[in-house]
Amino acid sequence: MKLIDYLNPELIFLDLPARSKEEALAEIARSMEQAGAVKNESELLKVISQRESQGSTSLGNGVAIPHARMKSLERITLAMARVAPGIDFGGEGHPPVQLIFLLLTPVDKAAEYLKVLARLSKLMKENDLPKSMKKIPSPQAAWEFFASLENQEIH
Repeated sequence: MKLIDYLNPELIFLDLPARSKEEALAEIARSMEQAGAVKNESELLKVISQRESQGSTSLGNGVAIPHARMKSLERITLAMARVAPGIDFGGEGHPPVQLIFLLLTPVDKAAEYLKVLARLSKLMKENDLPKSMKKIPSPQAAWEFFASLENQEIH
């Protein structure tokens, strides 16, 4: 399986109008519910808020990967959002976050979820990659760019 298997162009939200982490997560949750990716926006916000209260999910390079498990989810789902000029996502000394990858999983897919999270984290820590993704003009172009990077299987 590849990371791109979990990302749908309908779940790529560019130029999100958010000024805080809370606004960004609420907008992503609302958009994911509208796209039919999650059944309950409130449940999503609750599980993500609980996870974020345990510690920042900022990688420190302008990228954050908030992640959580949801009882009502049927498959692992990944959403991407771009927030310019960036928002504080926590993490002492971390620069503002411009790229958010929200990773959700059903409670019974923990092993697969951890592999996806590890692969996504590794990919997003590559120096030039986040810079390139910040310039992409459309959700479809973002999906195609991400797909072009994903020629490696997750093991």
